[in-house]
Amino acid sequence: MDKVELAIHRPAVLGHPQYRDVLMSFETGEQGDTHLYFNYRTKINKIRGIVTKALAGTDTGVITPKNNAGTTMTSSALTFAISAALGTAASGTPTANNIIEKDTKMILTSAKTTAGGKVLVSIEFEYVDPSRL
Repeated sequence: MDKVELAIHRPAVLGHPQYRDVLMSFETGEQGDTHLYFNYRTKINKIRGIVTKALAGTDTGVITPKNNAGTTMTSSALTFAISAALGTAASGTPTANNIIEKDTKMILTSAKTTAGGKVLVSIEFEYVDPSRL
């Protein structure tokens, strides 16, 4: 029985991609930080976003991924153009600050001066063995 329980609670195979989606908003009162917790040591490999509600005109919208310490993941910010239409996509591939330690969080920060718009963000990650990094 212990072996079965252990197998159920183990993450997917180390080094294989996993995905997590979160809806982010540029609407009034909905901008700011969203925290995504991971219960295993995790490496963020890719961040993608697609507009699900057109962005309001006048300025761009940015979603900035950060590690648990609040440090921006290098080369990973998603920038959406002024008045980005439904279905507009953006992506980033983090090159540094993209390791999330066990039982800590990743932070996604949405910011846009003129409120309006929503984006579905997809995080591609893998569980990593601490001895491999």
